Amino acid sequence: MSQFTKHSGFSIHGKPFLSIGGQTHNSSSYFPQDMEISYASVEALGGNTIAVPVPWEVFEPEEGNFNEEFIRQLISGARSHGLRMVFLWFATWKNGTMEYTPSWVKADTERFQRVLLKDGAPILQLSAHSAANREADARAFRHLMETIRQYDAEEQIVIGVQVENEAGILGGTKRDFSPLGQAAYEENVPAELIRYCEEHPHCLLASKWKKAGAASQGNWRDVFGSYGAEAVTAHAVASYIDYVAAEGKKAYDLFVYTNVWLDGGSRGMRSNLAGLDWPSGCAGMGNLDIYHAVCRALDSIAPDIYLQEAGRIEEVYKAYSRPELGFPLYVPESSPFTAVNASMMIEAVGTYGAIGYHIFGSESVLEADGTLKAGSLPAMHSFHILNHAAPLLLKYRGADSLHTIVQRTGEDTLVFDELKGGWKASVYFAKYGNDWGSTDFAHETGYSEGKNLLDYQAEKGRGFLFQTANDEFYLAGDKLRVYFQPTEPEDGSIPVHLSVAELMPTNVEFLSVTEGHFDELGNYRIDKVRSGDEMRHGIWASWDCGVIRIKLLSL
Repeated sequence: MSQFTKHSGFSIHGKPFLSIGGQTHNSSSYFPQDMEISYASVEALGGNTIAVPVPWEVFEPEEGNFNEEFIRQLISGARSHGLRMVFLWFATWKNGTMEYTPSWVKADTERFQRVLLKDGAPILQLSAHSAANREADARAFRHLMETIRQYDAEEQIVIGVQVENEAGILGGTKRDFSPLGQAAYEENVPAELIRYCEEHPHCLLASKWKKAGAASQGNWRDVFGSYGAEAVTAHAVASYIDYVAAEGKKAYDLFVYTNVWLDGGSRGMRSNLAGLDWPSGCAGMGNLDIYHAVCRALDSIAPDIYLQEAGRIEEVYKAYSRPELGFPLYVPESSPFTAVNASMMIEAVGTYGAIGYHIFGSESVLEADGTLKAGSLPAMHSFHILNHAAPLLLKYRGADSLHTIVQRTGEDTLVFDELKGGWKASVYFAKYGNDWGSTDFAHETGYSEGKNLLDYQAEKGRGFLFQTANDEFYLAGDKLRVYFQPTEPEDGSIPVHLSVAELMPTNVEFLSVTEGHFDELGNYRIDKVRSGDEMRHGIWASWDCGVIRIKLLSL
């Protein structure tokens, strides 16, 4: 029986929580009193969570001497700003190196063994094959989790902890050539990996296994061929991380995950070489099956996404959204300054059920006077959309009542056919016919005139449409309009009010259209009523409109 829970997402006192936030720069937490800018940046974005590094060298500056006050100060800081917190354990690995390990670990290379290159040269890496390395890391992590539990278990400011950071070997080698590493490479592949290939015959690992001859046993080279060099590293790193996570959960059964420096996926990247283009053995798409087979304590394997092409991003979402295997999608790092990311975070949460989405380097979104930089406004708008819609997203995640709206470059329309109650919803991102696009006095037309459709860097229309009853919808989004219409007759005729653009806005009768929000109990509270021109020309959505409730009348 496991000593810990497999968590399906973030929660606070047992209630699901959608984490929207920012990760500070790597060294922001060294002096907790200096983090006011970090908190201010997340608040300016509209986030509800701040992710903060805990460097091993700060938490355990001397072996066995733990700086618990450092943790308490950070938790208190988040509490004072009304934010939740995720801690990032920078220990054995940080971006494929060991930069944040304590001096007493770095200096004792005999006890804490390094990765060796083929020529015997050591690199800035602790070996994942070393039990001493693993035990020292795990002891410190367990003490960290115990410190969090003692100080925060009742209030639950800390909602999760990241184990390591972008783990793997970034140093010009696919594997460790030390005596420990060489012995591991020559050992038989663990039976659990062979069994995983047999039970998941269509997975990527199984395809590599079959290509090498589908051997039932043998060393890493025999079983996986040329891939065996990175596979042995992936297995060692995954096992190491999961061991550390399990030890931590023994002290405090909190949501824990590890983040990922991505490989090139199906299309590749640069030289496409592990150890150069990504840390060898990382939980990239090429190694992900090994992590799925090995990891029992981790609650998520979370990709850091800085990609700027929607197709590649969606490939990542599909690979890492695996709730059926116990690994929900969570994006802990992403770009704060791109419209593509602002749109794709909506896709991640709506289509792929992401439990959280964070941007990296949150302090960078602020100007010197504390205002948001123009380039970060799309991310801020998306944060507000997600926060407004969070109660509905948590309730309808994975249900056919949730429809995700994300405009692709060059796209002017998105249609949802055959909605319940005999409705169709046409979402417009550009002007429709001669419709003049009325909104209210505080907003512009609510969509583009079509000039920015091909502008890759322009902020795009995006949001969510929820159908909660046959004639009831909720809308949260930005830069879009929704036109409702009854489904056309089955006899093939097209009624005039559907075929003439000028009649489109007046072909539906509304019982009510309101802007509002959900209170702490989940009740919808009306903040504004729309009528007349404000609803006749499509139901427009802006990021600052909260949640729009639409009640239609079926005739």
